[in-house]
Amino acid sequence: MKRKILLLVLVILFILTLTGCWTLPYDPEDVRAEQEVYSYWRAITNREYELAKWYCIPDGVWYNKVDEWEEYININSEGEASVLIYGPVFYEETEVIGDNAIVYAQIFTDIIPFPDSCVIYGDLFEYEIELIRQYTPPGDWKLK
Repeated sequence: MKRKILLLVLVILFILTLTGCWTLPYDPEDVRAEQEVYSYWRAITNREYELAKWYCIPDGVWYNKVDEWEEYININSEGEASVLIYGPVFYEETEVIGDNAIVYAQIFTDIIPFPDSCVIYGDLFEYEIELIRQYTPPGDWKLK
């Protein structure tokens, strides 16, 4: 009798251990939307413009903004100048309403005219970025 009870306890512990191994961490929808915005800006910062477009709805506002940012970076990077992009910094709480989300992001840029320059020009951009939930693959967000 003691063997059966011990065996039963071990089997139950084994099943509980297996089910515990297969649980996936769940991110709230606002965190997933912010992560998509973060990935978009990382792609632009790294000058991976086609990758940045992948995070957007084709021919949407943010899809077309990739070209604007590419032009901004190229114009301000002429000669020995360099452009540094920082962000995004989320300055307000992300709003998720059904299949839509609004992420409030600030982007900072520094333009350094030549190496070892003490003069730095900068810009601050504040955006309300709208996203829409995609169901293929499930749970992904795309910038509108």
